[in-house]
Amino acid sequence: MPTALNLFMNVPVAADGSFKILAPVSRPGDRVTFRAEMDCVIALSACPVDMLPLNGPDCKPQDVEYLLS
Repeated sequence: MPTALNLFMNVPVAADGSFKILAPVSRPGDRVTFRAEMDCVIALSACPVDMLPLNGPDCKPQDVEYLLS
């Protein structure tokens, strides 16, 4: 797989190149819709990080859903 596309992570980058990993600003029910215009392979993950607030302040893995139409 190529480099990941992190849709809901909140990682602001400062002018000096430093960054912070912050709690997400997304809320339950937020979504993104993509349309594939060619055959593709997709890997999907709800990041299981438990030491940083990537999934909210409780640092618990979150569910993720997808729909093929």
